[in-house]
Amino acid sequence: MRVILSTVAPGQLHVDALAVPVAAGESLQGAALELDSALGGDLREALNAGEHRGRLNETLPVSTGGRLGARRVLLYGVGSPADLDGQRLRYAHHEMVRAARNYGYRRLGILRSAPLSQSDLAAVVEGSVLGDWERRSRQTGGRAVHLDELHLVGFGEGREHEVVAAQQLGEATNQAREWQNTPPNELTPTALAEAAREIGARHSLEVEVLGPQELRAGGYNLLLGVAVGSAQPARLIRLQHNGAGGAAGAPRLALIGKGITFDSGGLSIKTAEGMRTMKGDMAGAAAVLAAMNVIAGRRLPIDVMAVVAATENMTGDAAQRPGDVWTSANGKTVEVQNTDAEGRLVLADAITFAIRRGATHLVDLATLTGAATIAIGHAATAVVASDEELWKLVARAADRAGDRVWRLPIYADYRILLASRIADLRNSYYGEAGTITGGMFIQQFTEDLPWAHLDIAASSWNSNDELTSVPRGPLGAGTRLCVQLAELMSATGR
Repeated sequence: MRVILSTVAPGQLHVDALAVPVAAGESLQGAALELDSALGGDLREALNAGEHRGRLNETLPVSTGGRLGARRVLLYGVGSPADLDGQRLRYAHHEMVRAARNYGYRRLGILRSAPLSQSDLAAVVEGSVLGDWERRSRQTGGRAVHLDELHLVGFGEGREHEVVAAQQLGEATNQAREWQNTPPNELTPTALAEAAREIGARHSLEVEVLGPQELRAGGYNLLLGVAVGSAQPARLIRLQHNGAGGAAGAPRLALIGKGITFDSGGLSIKTAEGMRTMKGDMAGAAAVLAAMNVIAGRRLPIDVMAVVAATENMTGDAAQRPGDVWTSANGKTVEVQNTDAEGRLVLADAITFAIRRGATHLVDLATLTGAATIAIGHAATAVVASDEELWKLVARAADRAGDRVWRLPIYADYRILLASRIADLRNSYYGEAGTITGGMFIQQFTEDLPWAHLDIAASSWNSNDELTSVPRGPLGAGTRLCVQLAELMSATGR
């Protein structure tokens, strides 16, 4: 898709449709009002008649009858301005573009009119790029068209670099979504490692991939324990971007992704319904790899590594059992009480691996707990963090990315719930505060380094058909946030 900052007058732009935002409870203003005058008041008439109320994701095509360069004006709702944060703004444009594609439009313009402001350029571009992604990529029948051109009208001149940056972030998020959406018979741990190698070759990055033999030599028994029930060999993957030039004391950020390419639950098996979307259990891996592609492409002046623990969690005849005890790579012993709490096991070893490779700051992303859905639902990511400065940077990055996060507390009271009667730790059955305690388990392996854990179990995939303000299916949560975090850390030097 070509994204173009247009200097053409709105009425003279030759596109299939010119999209005009409408806020709930507000009348047309500014450029939209001028456009309506050229149409003899047709837009106001539609609004006054209640044909369009400005509700979020509501669309209405209006024929221009040859009075404009565009064949149609597409009114699209953004809801109440009071609710319009960065995430809702992106999702509003996601759904508007999906509607435009379903109408058959290939050349689309977007008019900057209230409630959009000049500062919303990145959100408009990112959301529109997100809306051009197609989940039904393996259907053989007719599908909605893709946009060839997106013209941005009224956003000013000389901002091409902002457009390019926003398009990169939108495309990276779509790449994460595509990996989430890839069938598990295709996206195996080996295939995920190959995707990492392709990124490494593209940007001349250092690439390291450990297989079963190297994992045994390194003592990564928690990852191997999850993997033993699968015919697919595990992989521990590292992509290294060295952007700091060897500066003394510079931070070395590790973005660590859970890469369970299919999760049956192991012997603590999930229900058939519970397995239906488990090809997406590698959403954390998808986010950090897609983010690294942008970080390296921008040559950010910071050292960043992407670390992915990749395996399936299956029920083969060698599968680990509830009651098994493994010694982790950092020496702590772990009693496996539930084999479906496998994400924290593989992340524990991945964090040890990152620390061994020199990480000073740790951020992990994982579809970790069903409790995250209960706690805050699909509209945000739950976060626990051990370091105030790192948390502040994560929060700022999330705000810039339009990728909501909400911090949950780490209470010392819950630490006792992690204890096993026969080992140092147990991986499940804590009794309460599941999202918090799942994160606190991972914290036991961070060696007191600054650390933040993003539980994207709900935010990475919306399976709630009634939550229509969030697109359904894979969402690529955390991808843009990781890029923005690296940008902020490279700018602040911490």
